[in-house]
Amino acid sequence: MEFVGRHIMMDATVKDIGRINAIQPIYDYMEELARQLDMTLVYPPIVARFPFAQSELEQFVKKLSEENVKSRTLEFMEETLKRRATEDSGVSGVSIWLESHCTIHTWPEEKFFSLDAYSCKDFDPMVAFELTIKWFNVEYASFVDVERYIGGPCIIKAYEYKNGELKPCEPSISTK
Repeated sequence: MEFVGRHIMMDATVKDIGRINAIQPIYDYMEELARQLDMTLVYPPIVARFPFAQSELEQFVKKLSEENVKSRTLEFMEETLKRRATEDSGVSGVSIWLESHCTIHTWPEEKFFSLDAYSCKDFDPMVAFELTIKWFNVEYASFVDVERYIGGPCIIKAYEYKNGELKPCEPSISTK
């Protein structure tokens, strides 16, 4: 078997949305993760907020309103879009490494984020885990570490983080 990469994934909830609800902390995290894992940034991280207010749905509703279309559904959609314009919306980031990539997507309204990182260069997954837990003040996390090979099966390790403790658990694998 020939090692071809390590792939980590984390789904987590946070105690405070401050660091998952702003572009700069995500940007800084992605730079720090690359540094701590000794990865080579091809470009600086790209981080953006999901633009609810610029959605195609908003343009469609506006067009219907301009054409004097009246309906309860349209009124509901207008109210929902007005409310969403003032709500927290998610932040997404991608960091391209010479060795591969890291992505993060946040849902502040759920106090949730999802992280994915892959590299053909091996790294210590616990370095990434510890940085992420501390950086984002994680309350709960599901963390998966996958070693990938040519000519052999992946080695999958799953963990659950809660009450300040990381414990190994059995990965749920479906054969469907």
